Amino acid sequence: MPPYDARGRENAAKRHRALLIGVERYTGTRNDLPAVATNLRLMREALTAERTGVLGPEDLVVIPDVGVPAAAPTDTVARGNGGGARVGPLQVRAALSAARDEVTGLLVVYFAGHGIVRPDGSDLNLMFTDSRVTRDRRHPFVDTLSWRDDVMPELRNAGADWVVVILDCCFAGNALGAFSPAAGQNFALLTAAEPGVEIPPGDPRTGTEFTAALHRLLTTSEGEPVTFTRLVAGIRDEMAALKAIDGHPWIPDELRHGDDVVLALATDAAPRPPAPPVTPPPVAPGPRLPQGHAKGPANRAPGRRSKGWTRPVLPAVARRLLPVPRCSLNRVTALVLAGVLVLTGAGLWYVLRSSDDVVCASPLELRVLTDPDLRPTVQKAADAYPKRDGDGCRTVGINVYDAEAADAVAAFRSSSLWQEPAACPVSGDCPQPQRDVGAQPDIWIPAAGSAWQRATAEGESDGGTGAAGAGTADTADTARSVVELDRLGSVAYTPMVLGVPDTMILAQSLQTDDPLGAIISGLEAAQPGAVTILRPDPEATEGALLATDALYAAPGAQPASTLERNMAAAIRPMPSTARELMCALADGTHNTLEDRAAVLVPEQTLAQFNLAAGRPGRPACATEALAHRVAHYPSDVPMLDLPFVRVTWQGADRDAAARQDAVQDFYDWLATDPDAQKCFTDDGFRGVDKGGPARPGDDSVLGSEDNTSAVREAVPATGTVTDVTASLGDTLKDYREALGPGRVMYLLDNSTSVAAERLWDGSGRAKDLVARSMSSLGAGDAYGVRLMAVAEGKAATDAVSFGPHTRATAQKDVAGARAVAHDARVAESLKGALATLRAGRDEEEHPRLLVLVTDGEDFEDVGQAQQKQLVAEAGEEPLVRIVTVSLQNGACADGRFGERLATASGGRCLDPADDIAAELAAEVAKTGTGDAE
Repeated sequence: MPPYDARGRENAAKRHRALLIGVERYTGTRNDLPAVATNLRLMREALTAERTGVLGPEDLVVIPDVGVPAAAPTDTVARGNGGGARVGPLQVRAALSAARDEVTGLLVVYFAGHGIVRPDGSDLNLMFTDSRVTRDRRHPFVDTLSWRDDVMPELRNAGADWVVVILDCCFAGNALGAFSPAAGQNFALLTAAEPGVEIPPGDPRTGTEFTAALHRLLTTSEGEPVTFTRLVAGIRDEMAALKAIDGHPWIPDELRHGDDVVLALATDAAPRPPAPPVTPPPVAPGPRLPQGHAKGPANRAPGRRSKGWTRPVLPAVARRLLPVPRCSLNRVTALVLAGVLVLTGAGLWYVLRSSDDVVCASPLELRVLTDPDLRPTVQKAADAYPKRDGDGCRTVGINVYDAEAADAVAAFRSSSLWQEPAACPVSGDCPQPQRDVGAQPDIWIPAAGSAWQRATAEGESDGGTGAAGAGTADTADTARSVVELDRLGSVAYTPMVLGVPDTMILAQSLQTDDPLGAIISGLEAAQPGAVTILRPDPEATEGALLATDALYAAPGAQPASTLERNMAAAIRPMPSTARELMCALADGTHNTLEDRAAVLVPEQTLAQFNLAAGRPGRPACATEALAHRVAHYPSDVPMLDLPFVRVTWQGADRDAAARQDAVQDFYDWLATDPDAQKCFTDDGFRGVDKGGPARPGDDSVLGSEDNTSAVREAVPATGTVTDVTASLGDTLKDYREALGPGRVMYLLDNSTSVAAERLWDGSGRAKDLVARSMSSLGAGDAYGVRLMAVAEGKAATDAVSFGPHTRATAQKDVAGARAVAHDARVAESLKGALATLRAGRDEEEHPRLLVLVTDGEDFEDVGQAQQKQLVAEAGEEPLVRIVTVSLQNGACADGRFGERLATASGGRCLDPADDIAAELAAEVAKTGTGDAE
């Protein structure tokens, strides 16, 4: 079919938009980018050029633009001349949301500025004026927008016919890995370079090389229009002679979902028809400006919206809608046509004025912090919040973000550090709310009231943070409370349940009124050895923490270390949210785990994943591989009651009254309005009825036929009304101790065969793999590296002695290790390493890992009897997971020594068929406490 043309007659009445974002000024360690201002000018020209442009000037939204004083707050855009312009993520997020909701035709989004990714190349983040990078591995970027988590979800839900995104920033190509348009969506992504490539900053006079080339291609085509596919071919030719940073070939990259789209017309195309004269309606008098101030948007009274003829919007619409006469007109015809034009113009102004001649003031921004399990639903409700004025402009903008439950509680207990961060040691082990959570919220919607209890607990305790938020001795005295947390009421409910596959046998009497331990005991008794209990990371969500509290406290329960080791053996790393856990089970890569896993998740998550294919509300990742599950309601796990908490900060007096009214209005709407409640019930939550959970309606996920036998209509009594702060603190402490600090021993084959086969030195070789995996180890971990190639009868030698180390020193010692003319003594080295890792007292709560790196040749020198003995020792307690790394294929085949060691110990066997570097770092991360992800 022909490419989509926004200038085509069939698309003339649709709303088109180009959102051009350029970040020139940076306040942190990032260099300013003066070429960005030129980039914005070039893109404006290219998209709106008289002959070739597919958009009109009225279709552009430029950030930053002229008109706002330079002293605007951080989260707005301060627009001025030159380098004084500031751009914040909330402003850009609001513009993306508006484009998502309002554009029906062509939507072009362009970004020029700094981009940054995580160490593994994932999660491209677009950086703004006050963006910064922290040492925290979970939240390394502050005041940025994640392409994967923020930008792509907005654009995936856009109502536009076509979405085109152009990224001119470092690492732009890394966005391709998270390119996920909706089914049937027309979406194209053009990146300045390939994944992993950094690009030069450009010349302030001519712009960046990439955008300058785009401008040339979009404004100089002859004979045929410039479509997206033609643009890709042209831009690659233009950039072929240039080099990116570090001499890397400069190759723009792209992905496209859909046919094709016109981005510029040919220079010899017919000119645009002239705009007919249209008389605007009279403008109501506005407030007088102070003497000496010019008229214009920058000088409007606060809160005023222009209702005058601020720019020639209507003529551009009119020239799209009105045909151009091809013959000369007589006087009568001309008069008739003139009258028609005037009437048509007046009618068009009346119909379109609300969207095209009203300049909306920036709305009051409310920040809503929520639990990761709740964010999709809270975001949906925030998007549906209908607070607008008579002109259709939003009066309140709501920015929803989430943070791990443990981080949120710790941040509120150290709330003064939000405003005045204290000095942090190099290890990064201190409370940093801006790093761990984000901006100061106005509203907090945790999953359960227990989180609010922990955040507001008085006294010297850690408030149930498991000491995570207490900070160091240096910061404990400086942190104080500067916040009030007022619990207004619940906005929805969902109980925590144990979701049991309906293929398993379990007495129906255990579905309600029994504690978690009794339900699990009955389940395991009916299916001996065939049940795996799973739940998400208890640091990440409040629901998982409450479930873990009951799991650890059950009579006769195994030690926390054993429970966590069993879960880690089944699925690792442990997913952060209930949805991520169910998605991991649904992907079909966990053999029979999806059919034998009983999962501790919120009822709403279980109900969503029970829905049949094609039903509204079924998660996109759900597959038929996942068994239908029946909810069992533990009596000792409290209900998730989604409390709405108003957050009031000391010293935050600006707009205080308006902000408090807006917060109250949003709560009232969420808790009582049928449309708001439907946002929750459509996702499987129970609504609010007389201060408690409502029975599910027939149109809710819980009321669907897929869940008729899976959930209970009436919520059974669950949990306790008493304060569980101390109990949850102990549970978090036990959980963290069960995970580390860890003990890791590397056995490195440094024999001549490894060196002869060129497997010793170089990227991806033995020493490099060990050194890189140490990024998963922290200052509290004990680890060492032993070299196995020694004379017969000798013990393996230490390249890094066993104990705590600074990572850089240990990596330097590994780099200095040498291959020697001896065979690797695998059996003896294994015995010695297992003894070292199991030595010491009271170490049952600490995970242990042995990493054996070899070319596989010396494996064959271990006799069968000795292999059998070593495999038996590998399975003894306390358990040491063994990860065998074979630098050549074959050692991980079924029945081979390396595979048997891994199986006996709950470890893994890696060979060149795997991504050894990434997989080894992930395995070490399960034991270590470093910053690998």
